[in-house]
Amino acid sequence: MPNIARSIIRDSLQARPDEAIVIQAGTQSIDLATQVAVEAYKVGADPAIFLDTDDAFFGQFKYLSEDQLRKTSAHCLGIADYVDSYVYIGGVADPAPMSRVPPSKWSAMFQGEDAHRRKNIEKNQKQVGVALGAVTRARAKTYGFAYDKWKRTTEAAIAVDYKAMRRTADVLAAMFRRPAEVRVKADDGTNLRFRLAGEIRTPHVDDGVISEQDLADRNPTTSLPAGAVFVAPIETSANGTFHSDVRIPQVGTLIEGLSWTFRDGRVTDFTAKKNLKNSQLNYADGTGAKDRFASFGIGLNKKLLPGYLNSVYAAGVVSVGIGDNKDLGGDNESTYGYAGFQSHATVTIDGKPIVEEGRLVA
Repeated sequence: MPNIARSIIRDSLQARPDEAIVIQAGTQSIDLATQVAVEAYKVGADPAIFLDTDDAFFGQFKYLSEDQLRKTSAHCLGIADYVDSYVYIGGVADPAPMSRVPPSKWSAMFQGEDAHRRKNIEKNQKQVGVALGAVTRARAKTYGFAYDKWKRTTEAAIAVDYKAMRRTADVLAAMFRRPAEVRVKADDGTNLRFRLAGEIRTPHVDDGVISEQDLADRNPTTSLPAGAVFVAPIETSANGTFHSDVRIPQVGTLIEGLSWTFRDGRVTDFTAKKNLKNSQLNYADGTGAKDRFASFGIGLNKKLLPGYLNSVYAAGVVSVGIGDNKDLGGDNESTYGYAGFQSHATVTIDGKPIVEEGRLVA
């Protein structure tokens, strides 16, 4: 394993002297958070650790009303006024109690967070998500993951050859910059067509590094592990059906068989075989373009396996999203956004295969 703390500061953030860095951690990741802070000091940056315990996180749902949850935290807005970068390491250690939180309170919390999220986008603040902080035995038990395998897979995916992955990313990004027709098809009935907008929509490459060019392209976020290319296609162009064959861990449950049918970019059918309501926590109350086609992405990380928390980065996995896509430079503005994942698709761009049955061929 590489020195993750050093990689976060020197490679992912490329932190500079006096850079204000907020490190958010759960109790299970406080040691790594401390290491990140020390590495930040080594380059002359200005780190601060914010601890989020399980009791504090769930306390907001227990003691705050829905109206209070809808009010954006003054702390979040105030921090966003001065901070340059965020490092997210984990969150709650045990997601099991999430399934007992009323959906209306989740919806209220998401609405309250929206102003903070938009401020981050407006200010183009750097953000690094570190998946190891979420790899806990309690989370593995809740979602039915084999903990040891999950941990090994995550560590291997962080240590992947990012330079080689970037070469593939550059090839895909060049394809995504052309106005072209995309088709996503799989044996489970997935058959979706849409169009790429061309140069007016800059593809976002998530390769574990936030470079000066990324900031210029307003692509200030990455993850460890990383590995994907995303773009906002023409929102009104999507027609057909997309089935997610990957189970999606969400608020202490697994969403299975998520499916969307699109007509001229609008969702006309939104179903799932299991736990549909947890994919729609803010859908009914969501504003704006909540039911519009939003995003398309392809994963690149050959060490990741779909089905854990980072399916979007697994090599050959196709992601499709609906709702807000302002972070990708799209036209959709909404308080709702969601993505599904297809791991066995064949993808063509103007008839040229770039993924065949879940295998990258570009």
